[in-house]
Amino acid sequence: MASIVSRSNGTYLVRVSCGVDSNGKQIARSKTFKPSKPNLPYTKLNRELETFIAAFEQEIQNEGPMRSVRPDKITFADFCVQYLEVKKNTLSPQTYNFYSKVIDEELMPMFARMKMKDLHTYHIQQFVQYLATEKKRLDGREGGIAASTVKRYTTVLRSIVTMAYKLEYIEDDIGRSRRIEFPKEETKEVEAFTLEEVGDILKALESEPWHIRAVIEVALFTGCRRGEIVGLKWSDIDFENQRISVKRSIYKLSDGKAREKEPKSKCSIRTISIPERLCKTLTEYRLQQNRHIAYLGDGWRNLDYVFTEEDGYVMNPHTPTKQFDHFLKRHGIRHLKFHGLRHTSATMLLANGCDIKTVSSRLGHADISTTNIYVHALESTDRMAAQTFDNFLKKNNVH
Repeated sequence: MASIVSRSNGTYLVRVSCGVDSNGKQIARSKTFKPSKPNLPYTKLNRELETFIAAFEQEIQNEGPMRSVRPDKITFADFCVQYLEVKKNTLSPQTYNFYSKVIDEELMPMFARMKMKDLHTYHIQQFVQYLATEKKRLDGREGGIAASTVKRYTTVLRSIVTMAYKLEYIEDDIGRSRRIEFPKEETKEVEAFTLEEVGDILKALESEPWHIRAVIEVALFTGCRRGEIVGLKWSDIDFENQRISVKRSIYKLSDGKAREKEPKSKCSIRTISIPERLCKTLTEYRLQQNRHIAYLGDGWRNLDYVFTEEDGYVMNPHTPTKQFDHFLKRHGIRHLKFHGLRHTSATMLLANGCDIKTVSSRLGHADISTTNIYVHALESTDRMAAQTFDNFLKKNNVH
């Protein structure tokens, strides 16, 4: 069975399983497919891919059984085929595509011909140094890539060598983090709207269509991620008890089609209490959607999604970002990314006395330490505490 990975340059990496070697290790072959034209319609692209895969499988069959490769002779390139075969069943489609891209574009040029047994920790450190000093930014701006991006890319290499260690292709777990020196990450302050700006947003929403109002209020009042918001279904909303259950997320790959997956982690599957205002907004929005459904009739795809395209299919996960950008421009409000509403939700809760564990749970963080990036919001509360003492001393004429 073939696996297909889309690349950012418009090509596709096709991998075909060729059985196992004498040691029970997976053997596979890979080849690059390039469509006849860019931006082919989905059905035509599929036909071309099917034809390419059939020809590739026939080519492999004509070559006869693959020669068994001894574990001490297997190269990095050979092992990566086996690695991705395993990982495609455990990684999300987006993460799998990212791993495949890093392997093809960054790791293969450096390590493809090396034997796995010859890899050492200093090779991983060399890769880190290359990323930190030579790798150019994808957006074309000056300077190197961020320290956090260096870690993300290196995570792929470390994952590969860890699997190789578990499968006994290498004798030591050379990718352990304590052995690697990473560039120091700059602590960036989370960008969130001020209380005054939140007031401006809520007031401006009162003049907006219900579908715009609904998506922005869900983001602000729940702190959900964009993909989680788009993945909401009406069955996830408990109007009586004023709660929303997060059960899925929507993502989009380079082929342009929105797909459904489980949320980011087990902790991301959660139930969040919502304010009365959001319940009212969603109720009005649902009435508007029902009128649209009645108008379309058989043209509506009854999939139960809250936020949809015109025909009822799930909304493109990039659409809320565009809607929010246009909303801010219309009302002259400072521009932040749509994700800034998630940050704002967290900082408002913390600044108004909500404990960090509850905030972490609402955000769906797997580790409470992740929520610590919002603790700067407590500074305003701390200043208010100091002001309380000033007011007390002044009132009692104490100097």
